[in-house]
Amino acid sequence: MAANSDPMELIFSLVGFPDETEWIEFKENFNGADEIGEDISALANAAADHGRDFAYKIWGVRDGDHALIGTEFRPLNAKAHGNQDLQIWLQTMLTSNANYEFIEIEHNELRFVVLKICAAVNQPVRFKQIAYIRVGSSTTKLKPGSTREVELWRKLQNSDFESRAAVEDVLLDELPELLSIDGYYSLNGMRRPSGLDEVAKDLAGQSLVKLQDNGRFSITNLGMLLIGKSMSSCRALRKRPLRIVRYKGNGNFEIVDDRIFDSGYALVLQDALDFISSMTATGEAVEGAFRKAQGAYPRRAVRELLSNMVTHQDLTVTDSGPMVGIYDNRIEFNNPGASLVPVERVLNAQPRTRNTELAKCLRLMDLCEEGGTGWDLAVAACEADHLPAPRMDSSEETGTKVTLYRDSAYSRMTKQERCDATYWHACLKYAQGESMNNRSLRERFGLGGERKNTLAISRLIRDCCNEGIIREEDEEAGSRYKAYVPGWA
Repeated sequence: MAANSDPMELIFSLVGFPDETEWIEFKENFNGADEIGEDISALANAAADHGRDFAYKIWGVRDGDHALIGTEFRPLNAKAHGNQDLQIWLQTMLTSNANYEFIEIEHNELRFVVLKICAAVNQPVRFKQIAYIRVGSSTTKLKPGSTREVELWRKLQNSDFESRAAVEDVLLDELPELLSIDGYYSLNGMRRPSGLDEVAKDLAGQSLVKLQDNGRFSITNLGMLLIGKSMSSCRALRKRPLRIVRYKGNGNFEIVDDRIFDSGYALVLQDALDFISSMTATGEAVEGAFRKAQGAYPRRAVRELLSNMVTHQDLTVTDSGPMVGIYDNRIEFNNPGASLVPVERVLNAQPRTRNTELAKCLRLMDLCEEGGTGWDLAVAACEADHLPAPRMDSSEETGTKVTLYRDSAYSRMTKQERCDATYWHACLKYAQGESMNNRSLRERFGLGGERKNTLAISRLIRDCCNEGIIREEDEEAGSRYKAYVPGWA
């Protein structure tokens, strides 16, 4: 762990790199405040350009032959312009996305200083409003509009939360203390290797861990989100554990049960699903020699909405996380971040997710659906049980909430619930290459072919057409052969 890490391991590792390495700089002694500021900008941008998590400037190592000679530089005592403390001055001169630390080391009666610089995030790091970059072993201004700047911006925009380090300086034999190695291999249907070296290679192959410059490992956010034993132990992931709250009645005034699933999502999704099922069971049915709990909600719908909630959340939001609220009449699935797809198009649009690697890993473990079909399956499961359609509300301010309603016959549904169900039925049929008609909609609501039901559904279809959420597929077709598609189709 970081507390046990020997900083000299890092220096011994870095002195083996050639002089022209663009994310490392060696110096003997203090070389001026401006040069340090320019180097922080240049090295942070170079690290991002080369896909490194960190860059380094090291005092006490001779440039050229990389001999360990020590330094007189003391960053805590160093002064900048106007006799200001160096570190305070640097903070005022660098942009807010500059993240770095000075590490002072004593080794064999020699003094060394390591300036550890995080790779630039979101935009280039600037010093005195100017961005710098490394070219070989030299620091130079990043020319606006240059190919190098365009490529750097492309890489910065494609950087993601999943690949950043959640835990640093982890020894090889400490990986099983932080990650469920057995769970990883079991969920992937793979045989666990006997040696930890092979385990580390497998984990690195899916970007769950990374080999650091000092020979130790960092566990990525993706690794902790997927198979971490305690997400809340990581500062950046404290709001990521899945929380499920059972309320009394239909309001949130009294909590009956409050459960937090702190391990990675791959480890807890099944347990969370079982917990929700136990909280919403309506009775038992006998199947052969066994009793099986019957739930108020389709298990398939709950499974898909639970997976969608953790997969599509905005991981960068720090004040809220994925949460399920269970009430007497509904279940609410809440996650930070607005839907990336317009709400009315989530069933038929091309799938999009913020967390592509998390979704990919969960799909490989058969814990979420391929190609964004989760919402389709949830809608279809509700239709099969003649339940109201799931309802989605989404905004940048409040995030995304999907509500699953308890058993409700057509006669007890509100007009809005009937219209929502009609729209999603039309979307589901359209996704299957079919069209909705009076008969299919009656069957969706569990209604028979009696004339009163046919007339009631005809009125509902007419109301939905007037609202523009569905339309006639062929306006020339006779009333007996009328078919309908979503209004946008």
